[in-house]
Amino acid sequence: MSPGPLRILVFLQGWYGERIVRHIRSLKPDWEIWSVSMGKGFPRFPEGPEVDYLTKRILSLIPDDALEPDIALFLLEETGACLLIPVLAGKVRAKAVLCPVDAYEVLPRGLERQLSEELLEIGICSSFPRPFCSLSHGPEPIGIFARWFGRPEVEIEVEGGTVKAIKVIRGAPCGSTHHLAGKLKGAPIDEVARLAGLYVQTYPCLASHVRDPLIGEDMIGLSARLARAAFEKSISKALGLGGQPCR
Repeated sequence: MSPGPLRILVFLQGWYGERIVRHIRSLKPDWEIWSVSMGKGFPRFPEGPEVDYLTKRILSLIPDDALEPDIALFLLEETGACLLIPVLAGKVRAKAVLCPVDAYEVLPRGLERQLSEELLEIGICSSFPRPFCSLSHGPEPIGIFARWFGRPEVEIEVEGGTVKAIKVIRGAPCGSTHHLAGKLKGAPIDEVARLAGLYVQTYPCLASHVRDPLIGEDMIGLSARLARAAFEKSISKALGLGGQPCR
């Protein structure tokens, strides 16, 4: 598909998702974005009539012009809500599903595989980035989304041993990269990468402290490492070091 404005239908459960939606809208006002609050208190393993009832209730909140979105974006906080992803994506006829995972206990690896297989069976591609700020590519239209939001990428201008300006090329969907860009202006260049990793962990985030067994670290630690790496790389380029991390 062409890299034009995206149509995104967001399913969320609270303030965490609402903040991401606000940030995406602020940077991409030409995108059509609808959000539906699913609420909380889902049964952990909804079955049969529960699934039918929950699905109908959620679908009743979706305006007709939001159907057939390029991306169904699920910003969920409960396992029971995650189990509804395939049926909801199918009902709204989404082209792709994007479901970031910021807490292993909400969406374990086995459940992720199950959901991705169910989506594939109904012809919907999907991506489950762990955490959201690790997203760097994907099948269209997820690839278009990832040009703007996901794994942090910045350009830094250095003057007199301090940061003169920071341009965000691609930022974390939660807004933390843009927050860092404002906070780190004027900082000593030998402290910028360390401070980036530190400030990400104090920025309001849903990234969990629970260790992901496949990655081998917790989501908040990985978020900090990705932010630090982005600033290390940019400083190295600014100093003519070929993009190698600063030490």
